[in-house]
Amino acid sequence: MGNVITGTGRFVPDRRITNEDLSRVMDTNPEWIERRSGVKTRYIAAPGVGPSDLAAAAGAAAVDDAGLTVDDVDVLITATMTPDSFAPGIAPLVQTKMGLGPVAAHDIRQQCSGFLYGLDLADALLSSGKATTALVVGAEVHAGYQPWIESVPFLLGQSDTPPTAEQYERNTQYRAWSVLFGDGAGAAILQRDANPTAGIIASRLFTDGTHFDLIHVPAPGFTRQPYLSLDVIDADLHMPTMKGRELFRQAVTLMPQAVEAVLADAGLAVADLDVVVAHQANARIVDAARKQLGVDAEVVPINIDRYGNTTAGTLPILFDELRRDGKIQPGALVAFTAFGAGAHWGAVLYREPEAR
Repeated sequence: MGNVITGTGRFVPDRRITNEDLSRVMDTNPEWIERRSGVKTRYIAAPGVGPSDLAAAAGAAAVDDAGLTVDDVDVLITATMTPDSFAPGIAPLVQTKMGLGPVAAHDIRQQCSGFLYGLDLADALLSSGKATTALVVGAEVHAGYQPWIESVPFLLGQSDTPPTAEQYERNTQYRAWSVLFGDGAGAAILQRDANPTAGIIASRLFTDGTHFDLIHVPAPGFTRQPYLSLDVIDADLHMPTMKGRELFRQAVTLMPQAVEAVLADAGLAVADLDVVVAHQANARIVDAARKQLGVDAEVVPINIDRYGNTTAGTLPILFDELRRDGKIQPGALVAFTAFGAGAHWGAVLYREPEAR
């Protein structure tokens, strides 16, 4: 028997921010953003909306797509790096908001690779018989990180007050990464299938803590006493830091290597792949990884232009789009791959069932 994806769903907020918008609140221009990242637009959650809200909506769509009810789900796996609150994680909030009942609910923190790790965990739980129907969700609300978030009412025409000179300067200071991210969630239902050749075929997951600081949010954290202070906030230690050049080098090398490893485990080759669902961190990274694999652009689709980097949400959002657009055909061989903060990376090889 195999563990197959029987339903998918996605949800993004309705506040759409374009590159043209961002050029009004920082020293940048739309062409620079698109050329550097591939991003044209992103969606930003409203104040008071957390990843648990987006996850619950995406999860409900996946349950409905699978033709199930919430009573059928017996394990929940949530992945996010932007939880609603410092503790607990979002899993109990998603469980409650969806009305799942007192099922086992896992929170995992592998950032951009979170959904990938979630697929592997769901596969293990289903294969062991500890679950029959797993819901895996990746959800992010990066809005709170954004230095330009206070200018969103101005961008949306809800205020006539542009950013101050100090705000404009600070927005510009963080433009290298702040233009990349968007908010959104994607979800998948996994169930057992009688066909042993369908579903998840193989997975390879890796972690290397020597690259811990490639993408890093230094604070708050419990190496500090107190773990949060005004000094920490004044020093912007709660803002992400990113070593872009080294991140690019690692991602374009390690994602293709992971894909090749799972293919080798299954006795298959790159030429057998129909679709590679790659993490949408940057269009240049995705394209470079594609070239490393030696496949056509159609095999490695990109949607970062419309959503930005939604971290744990990128893989399930893209896969849901591809399924609903008819681009995941029966029998298709699919490789999921991601690289993210930690550093965590890997690949999951998946065979779409011949019939749903």
